[in-house]
Amino acid sequence: MSRTDSFLSMDELSAFKGSMHLFATNRQASLHNLHMLKSLQIPIALSIVEHINNHATSQIEDDQLESAVLLFPGQRVMLTSNLWVSAGLVNGLLRQVVDIFYKSQHHPPQLPTFVVVNFQKYIGPAWDTNNPTFLPIPPIQRGGCTQIPLKMAWALTIHKSQGMTLPKATIDIGTMERQGLTFTALSRVPSLTDLHISPAFSYDRYKRMQDNPHVNVRKNAETLVQSMELP
Repeated sequence: MSRTDSFLSMDELSAFKGSMHLFATNRQASLHNLHMLKSLQIPIALSIVEHINNHATSQIEDDQLESAVLLFPGQRVMLTSNLWVSAGLVNGLLRQVVDIFYKSQHHPPQLPTFVVVNFQKYIGPAWDTNNPTFLPIPPIQRGGCTQIPLKMAWALTIHKSQGMTLPKATIDIGTMERQGLTFTALSRVPSLTDLHISPAFSYDRYKRMQDNPHVNVRKNAETLVQSMELP
């Protein structure tokens, strides 16, 4: 609770300006991304998914593609597909848009030919020898749909942040506990000072965390392990 608004100075809070926000639900993450987008007041390129056949479904999140992608140069985005694992281009990678290219006579909301993204830890061959970490990301096809495999990433769901290490994070753990949600959220940063919890959670929220059946399973497992340890 020492990392909630009431306990942080203005200087400490300002250090989290632009930090990744983590939310319990997709809706909260989407609303924050749209709020950040609108606050910039700059031109945005809308990319609408293309359906390859009549059987394609409008709910394509399981295929790692968004129905609509909003893009602009300088934007923080997340790669949503494993494009080239050995070179570091993996699902969940957070990077920055450099530029957006279209075919002649094409324009938003049509799909771009490719989006140039700066992948700072990319280790494959250079596409641009002057900028070896710049790579073109073209639309990909999955589940009967074609779309750019990117999404806005000022905010993510806590579930989507699993496995990430963030330099700083502002976290809303929500009102309901699900398996591992609170632990996943609070363990995304290297230290306590890199964490900003907003809004503060109540004692009732903390108590519900203790009453979660998965917590009891974990406690029982820890007790068993301790009983098996040699003196």
